[in-house]
Amino acid sequence: MPIISVDHLTDISLETFDRAGVEPEQAQLVTRLLIKANLAGHDSHGVVRIPSYISGIRSKQIRPNAPLQIENQTATSAQIDGHHGFGQVVLTRAAELARQKSLQAPLSLVTATNYSHCGQLGAYAEQISSADQIGIVIIGRSAGAVVPYGGRTGRLYQSTLAISAPSNKPFPIVLDMATSVAPFGKILMKRTRNESCPDGWLIDPQGQPITDPQADLSNGEAGLLPLGGITGGQKGSGLTFMLNLLAITLANVEERVEGALIIAINPAFFLPLSDLKSTADGLVDRLHQTPAIDGFNSVLVPGERSYQESERRQREGILVENDTWNRLQELVKGNVI
Repeated sequence: MPIISVDHLTDISLETFDRAGVEPEQAQLVTRLLIKANLAGHDSHGVVRIPSYISGIRSKQIRPNAPLQIENQTATSAQIDGHHGFGQVVLTRAAELARQKSLQAPLSLVTATNYSHCGQLGAYAEQISSADQIGIVIIGRSAGAVVPYGGRTGRLYQSTLAISAPSNKPFPIVLDMATSVAPFGKILMKRTRNESCPDGWLIDPQGQPITDPQADLSNGEAGLLPLGGITGGQKGSGLTFMLNLLAITLANVEERVEGALIIAINPAFFLPLSDLKSTADGLVDRLHQTPAIDGFNSVLVPGERSYQESERRQREGILVENDTWNRLQELVKGNVI
């Protein structure tokens, strides 16, 4: 598998989107967030998605350059209809709107719907925390492939939760997690790399463990286990249910349409910002002082491992799967794949 520099991969992405008729500003935003995911080690939300984005544009499932529509707006809330634009564009705008509204209030809430795949969710929570506010982002849908605790087939959507808080540390403190034992994107990467899934990710309709990433989750050939797996999945199943409930109701989405819920909290209404940051720094330092078990160099806080990986890949380049690289090469030449 080739290792590609960030600059070269950026150029290829921009050229590919340009050929698909995407406006430069949107192409730059989507490219930046895709490569940010790759840098952080979240390859399932990186450039591997570009071929499917281009396919979505051609089939008109993704409508780049579509205008966003802000509805039901108050001083502290709003709903955004993305009109099937890029998820990165829609959620970036929603996060910025939430941030702006929380400048004059302790809390603001913005929802979004009718957007395409939005990439790494933590990027939007981090967008808010980089402006010295607390960011919370939730996505959900009414149905999906996650098996509820005690069940045999998928029923719940793999909801995702991201939380980020400001600090004085050089890395962002950001939790970005799926409520399934593994996000679907990692199964996508197993497919791309022709690798088996680990035991404990998937079960078949009889409730038996399987490891084939090619199993069709959308047609019930396999179900994705909730966080905690078969024996301890009651908390993951419950969390999945509740996050989906919040997202789909507050975003007021139609059945099987994804909704995003973005919350910005302004800590200045509760305590001096310096106090929040010093508290966060103290918690980080306390965790860093934890003795590490065999196999670990140190104990890390949420967001730190991704930061370290990003620093390394920025220097050394990004490993891209052969299939993804070949498809990108064809797309940048203007070939239909």
